[in-house]
Amino acid sequence: MRAAIDIGSNSVRLARSDGKVFSEITKLADGIESTGTLSPVGVRATLAAISRYVSMCADFDRIDVFATEAVRRAKDGDAFCAEVLRETNLSVRVLSGEDEARLALFGAVKPNGKVCVCDLGGGSMELISSRDGKNPNYIKSLPLGVVVLKNRYKGDFRRAIDEAPDLVKEYGKVPAHPLVIIGGSVCSIAAGFLNMTVYDKNRINGACMTAAELDGMLPMLMSKDLSVFRPICAKRADTLPYGAIILGALLNYLGLDRFTVSDSGNLDAALNGALD
Repeated sequence: MRAAIDIGSNSVRLARSDGKVFSEITKLADGIESTGTLSPVGVRATLAAISRYVSMCADFDRIDVFATEAVRRAKDGDAFCAEVLRETNLSVRVLSGEDEARLALFGAVKPNGKVCVCDLGGGSMELISSRDGKNPNYIKSLPLGVVVLKNRYKGDFRRAIDEAPDLVKEYGKVPAHPLVIIGGSVCSIAAGFLNMTVYDKNRINGACMTAAELDGMLPMLMSKDLSVFRPICAKRADTLPYGAIILGALLNYLGLDRFTVSDSGNLDAALNGALD
């Protein structure tokens, strides 16, 4: 048996080779924009989640642990990894933005042939384009994750909407291939759009949304009553508006009117040996 643990900026996830998947919101990157360090509350929550996950896989042959933008960016990222090692005896592999993007391409459920995969995380957003769906011909990672944007705009959605077009311009010239988006935020948005009461990975994989449908969800996502309108979005209610805003700006920048969603992504890739 094999397992993989993804230490993200907003959540910690576990995938096991028996098909079981677990996720917990820990907000590791909360406040990193102003402090340059990981959230103390988020660190405690993340360490506790990792310890639980490891105990759930105590008899497994292998557990891979990797971290993304928050840990690679934080001044105390190395100290955090050392603490994980002390508590679990497992080393954390801190991925570069390019490594993270390659995992996204490998793990996403996507059409055959030309594709552009967007990984919208808590601390960063990666774009990776491929002519054959296997080998990248464009990769770029920018600190445009939903936690980063929440920390930057602090509820000022109007300013976020106004500035998002300039933020995505930093991706430069991106090949105009069909777009697949992965990450907890877009999956939650899609679940809300599909009016799910219980999350269903099979319905999320391959779900299609238009730019107009995403834009039409903004008022609900920005509402204080989001958890009433769409309870399935409640755990990410403070960051989902920023996810929709930055994705809307990205679609407009790329000249695309629709995208598909993949629940599968870098965690699935790691579980299937991509880190090897």
